[in-house]
Amino acid sequence: MSDDFHPTPDAAFARGRLLQSQHRLPDAIACYQQALALDAHHTLSYVMLALCWMQEDDTAPKSIDAAQRAIALEPENAFARSVLALALNANAKDGQTAAVKAALLQAEEAVNLDPDSDFSHAVLARLHLRLRDYPKAEASARAALALDTENTMAAEVLSVALLLQKKDGDNAELIQYQLQRNAEDDSAHTSAGWMAVMKGDHKKANQHFLEALRLNPMNENARMGLIESFRARSWFYRSYLRFGHWMNQFTEGRQSAIMIGGFIGYKVLSNYLKTVSPVLASLLVGAWLVFALWSHLARGLSTFFVAMDRFARQALKPREYWEGVVVGGLLFLALAVVILGYAWSLPSFGYAALACLLAAAANASAFTNDHHIGRHVYNIAGAIAGFGAVYLTADILTQANLPCADLLGLSAILIGVAVSWLRPFRVLYA
Repeated sequence: MSDDFHPTPDAAFARGRLLQSQHRLPDAIACYQQALALDAHHTLSYVMLALCWMQEDDTAPKSIDAAQRAIALEPENAFARSVLALALNANAKDGQTAAVKAALLQAEEAVNLDPDSDFSHAVLARLHLRLRDYPKAEASARAALALDTENTMAAEVLSVALLLQKKDGDNAELIQYQLQRNAEDDSAHTSAGWMAVMKGDHKKANQHFLEALRLNPMNENARMGLIESFRARSWFYRSYLRFGHWMNQFTEGRQSAIMIGGFIGYKVLSNYLKTVSPVLASLLVGAWLVFALWSHLARGLSTFFVAMDRFARQALKPREYWEGVVVGGLLFLALAVVILGYAWSLPSFGYAALACLLAAAANASAFTNDHHIGRHVYNIAGAIAGFGAVYLTADILTQANLPCADLLGLSAILIGVAVSWLRPFRVLYA
C-alpha cells in the first residue's frame, strides 16, 4: 500500500479477508493489525487474527489472546467464542484433556448463544471428535449441516465420526453427496480417500489424496492420508487397518475389555493345550506373539518400504522417515541375526533376535506417540531398548564378550514387553 493511502478500519479488514481467502496469511495479518491500529475496538479483526495465528505452531499462543480480546469487546458474540474454542484446541497438546475440555465449554457456550450458527455447531463437533466422543461429534456435525449443507468443516468431521463408528453406509452416502455437489472440494476427496484406505483400496485412496493435494497443497489431512495409502500397499498393513476399522465400532472401554478378554482366553487355552498337546500350545503361543507384534510393527515396517521408494518418500516428514528407518532396521536386524545365527551356530542368537523385535515395538510406539509427556517417556524407552538390542547383537555376532551385554539386552526385552502393554491401554499415549 502507498503511504498516501489511508484506509478505514473496515477497508483494511475487507482487504485482509481477501488475502486470507487466498491463503496469504502474513499479508492478511498485517491488514487486520492495521485495522486494529485504526480502531482498537474492531472485534472481527481480533477474531480473524486468531484464525490466522492458530494456523502456525509458533504463533498459535497469540490466537488465544486475540480471541479473548474479541470476547471482552462482545461477550455474546457466538462467532468469537467459537474461534476462542478453536484457539484453545489448537494450543492443547495431545494428552492435555483438561485444556480440550475447556475449549469444549467455550464451544457449547457459543451454541447456546446462537443455536442457528452452523459454524458454532461445526466447532462443537470438532471438539467432541478430538475427545473421542464420536456419537456427539456426529450429532453436532449433522446439526451444522442441517443449517448449512455446504459447511465443509462439519462434513469432514461427520465423515470421520462415521468412519470411526464403522457406519460405512452412511459415510459412503455423505462422501458421494459431497463429490456430486462439488468435485473440486479437497475435503470431500480427503474423506473419500480415508474411506478407501479403511476398505483396503489403496489405489483409489491414493488417487483421492493426490487430487485433494492438487486442489489444496496445504491439506495436512490429505498428506497424512497419502502416506497411509502408500503404507497400505503392504498386505500386512492393510490387514492391520481392517482390524483397526473393525475395533473402531466399539467404545474405548469395550476395546479394552476385548483386549483383556482375548488375553485371558489365550492364557486359558494355552494352559489347557499344554496338558493335551505341547506342540499345539507352542503354536498358539507363537500365533499370539505374531499377532501382538504385528499390531505394533505393521505401520513401522510399512513406512520402511515407503522410505525406500524414491517417489513415495517425498511425502514423508522427517519423523515419519526415521520411524521407517529405525523400526524397519531393527526388524531386518532381527532377521539377519536369525539367519547368521543358524549359519554360524552362534549361541543365544534367538535371545538377540527377540531383543531386536521388542526394541522395534518400543520404538514404533515412540514414533507414533503425540502425548505431550508420554512422547518423551516413550522416546527415552525406545532409545534405551534400541541401543540395548544393537549392543547385544554386536556382542553375539562378534563374540567380543562386551561388558553388560546381557543386561542391556534384557532391558530391551523388558521395555518392549512393558510398552506392548502400555500402548494399547493408552497409558501416556495419544
